[in-house]
Amino acid sequence: MAYSDPAAESVGTRVRRARKRVGITQTELARRVDRARSWVSEIEDDSLPLDSIALINTVAKALHVHPNELTGRPYRGDTLAEDQGHAGIVDIRRQLERYDLDSEWAGAVRPLLELRTAIEQMHELRRGARYGELAESVPDLIAETQAATHLYPPSDRRTAFGLLSTAYRAANSVAYNLGYADLSVLAIGRIRWAGERADDIYNEAIFAYLRSRNLWASASWDDALAVLAKACAGIEDEYTAGHPEALAVWGGLQLRAAITAARKNDADEAWSRHRLAAEAVTRLGDRQRTNYYELSTNQPNIDIHGVAIAVELGDGPQAVRRAQSVHLPKGIQASRVGYHHLDYARGLLWCGRHDDALAELERAEEVAPMLVRNHPMAQQAVRTLLGSERYGYGERLRRLGTRMQVF
Repeated sequence: MAYSDPAAESVGTRVRRARKRVGITQTELARRVDRARSWVSEIEDDSLPLDSIALINTVAKALHVHPNELTGRPYRGDTLAEDQGHAGIVDIRRQLERYDLDSEWAGAVRPLLELRTAIEQMHELRRGARYGELAESVPDLIAETQAATHLYPPSDRRTAFGLLSTAYRAANSVAYNLGYADLSVLAIGRIRWAGERADDIYNEAIFAYLRSRNLWASASWDDALAVLAKACAGIEDEYTAGHPEALAVWGGLQLRAAITAARKNDADEAWSRHRLAAEAVTRLGDRQRTNYYELSTNQPNIDIHGVAIAVELGDGPQAVRRAQSVHLPKGIQASRVGYHHLDYARGLLWCGRHDDALAELERAEEVAPMLVRNHPMAQQAVRTLLGSERYGYGERLRRLGTRMQVF
């Protein structure tokens, strides 16, 4: 199995092509990213990996391209099984584009309680990082929920718009995690639009939470932090009053800010934001068991983010130390668990513990296969392991590379 060109090309080849297309030398690219010319040379001949999202985004910004152009995302497969989820993107895009048009739903619209149950079932797919199944089911559910906003009595329409916002959020999960950046931006706009019509007081904060992640693509760290700071200010009264939804949203915003600061390489800011999120969880107490707005503002996610921050700061030993004390209780959503095992694997890899890193990558893939197989850092980790074992890598690693189509 192999990806169709140009996805089979190396990251270094893509960097070289993008650099030549903008007409700059290796020396000029090095200047733009504050590195030595020899570093650029090693990146382009693939002797040195681009092994962090922040680094990829910084190089992409210097070359005036989207990071996906350097990583080869979205990772399309050559067979139906390998391409799971991607076939639904066209229908998702169509539903997002016709958000304000008359309903095209031909069947009967289910009653409110039944539609809410269907949305919750779809959300379970999202929590489980089952993006292939989600991509297949979400277009019809968006269409039916959009019809509900037209057909339900006025007393139920705000609720219907809230459900529609949730359906749009599921669409965003598919788009973002499968690598369709432009579609993710579109979906986030629709989440905001539907949330406004649901009169959700935390709508702008959730919009900021999602929007900031897309600002990472252009290495706009300060802009992302500004968006998150404004969102925190907007709910500060509710947070001070101790409303549980506000505590959860505030904590989620702070965790997003912590990762942003870490990618900016501002360790003090990153750990400060992490502490603020932890304070919100402490104030939530037992109420953290309720997953308000699907933000996972709870102690396990605080601990998981501690590992992620260390990884984003390039501190492998600290990431490994923190990961060893993380407890993952039953019921935590699969995407969080998958990200954690991936971050732990990256920390182990930087510490030279290749066997342990492989084990963590296998655990990540077992829990959230579509997330891991579509994540550029998972792909890079497997390439690094394969490269280090060039003359005799084991069967487990070979099988993992085959499943992820990394060679």
